[in-house]
Amino acid sequence: MSEITLVTAYFDIGRGLWKKQERDNNKYIEYFRFWARIKNRLIIYTTEEFREEIYEIRKSFGLEDRTKIIVINDFRDFDKEMYNKIKKTMNHELAKTFYFKHDIKRPEVWNWEYNYVVMLKFYCMLDVVKNKYAEGMLAWIDFGFNHGGNDGIINTSEFNFEWKYNFTNKIHLFTSKAIDDRPIFDIIKSLDVYIRGNIMIAPDFLWEKYFYLIKESMLSLLRCGLCDDDQTIELMAYKENPEIFETHITSSWIEGLVKFSEQDFQLKKQKKRNTNYKYYKYRSKVFISNGYYISGIIYYIKYLKTKFLNKKESDI
Repeated sequence: MSEITLVTAYFDIGRGLWKKQERDNNKYIEYFRFWARIKNRLIIYTTEEFREEIYEIRKSFGLEDRTKIIVINDFRDFDKEMYNKIKKTMNHELAKTFYFKHDIKRPEVWNWEYNYVVMLKFYCMLDVVKNKYAEGMLAWIDFGFNHGGNDGIINTSEFNFEWKYNFTNKIHLFTSKAIDDRPIFDIIKSLDVYIRGNIMIAPDFLWEKYFYLIKESMLSLLRCGLCDDDQTIELMAYKENPEIFETHITSSWIEGLVKFSEQDFQLKKQKKRNTNYKYYKYRSKVFISNGYYISGIIYYIKYLKTKFLNKKESDI
């Protein structure tokens, strides 16, 4: 089994103040603490404000020698030009008109710092490779992975293992559905998600290639007056060069770890639900608003049927 070095990051973008989407710094620290006993080598990018607390958490599990913390004074310094481009695009007076009104409160629609910060995972990975902080198989894992058990792994002690797996020498992405030929603009407009960006694995020599695919994907969106979070630009990067990727369809946000390790996890029971009804409703609105009433009605019927079946299953 190949050793895997984990990389993560945490930067405060004021999420504790987001109405109805509040997750303050303490919440994210607790999310991290839940999985921080994992025995892999771990590289963390953060600001001085959180350095000591993060270090003490790893030290409490006897993992200080397996931990490297890299302090960043200002996360905007990773790429100020990109930060300003994202900010300018998302602040345009027409930017939010691309979306349906009920979606404009989603952070990827209105918060340029959110879209910039979630993209920084690729800057961190590039920095690891260029400075040779680690070699071999490298995995990105979100600082808030598993959300303290809410995503399915309910026993924190089960992270007391070293994650190893013989991944092939490709970029491994975990998806919520099969990748198809649906246009990117339609995916952005509907705020749909294909790739689960909380875990990604690749050998060191592919992370630089991945970084430049990601950067060009974001720039191409910005040139069109559009922007989105990391999961859409990951999809665009895949479509640009699919030969260097290997995708795995998963049913939850934790399966990238759960299905690809030898550790036995006690998982929270979660009913599998068909979420296509959301897409059917979206397509119905698009067709009807453009005068294609028959197609709109067909999709609305699909929406009602699928939603009814979901409700029926949840009542059983």
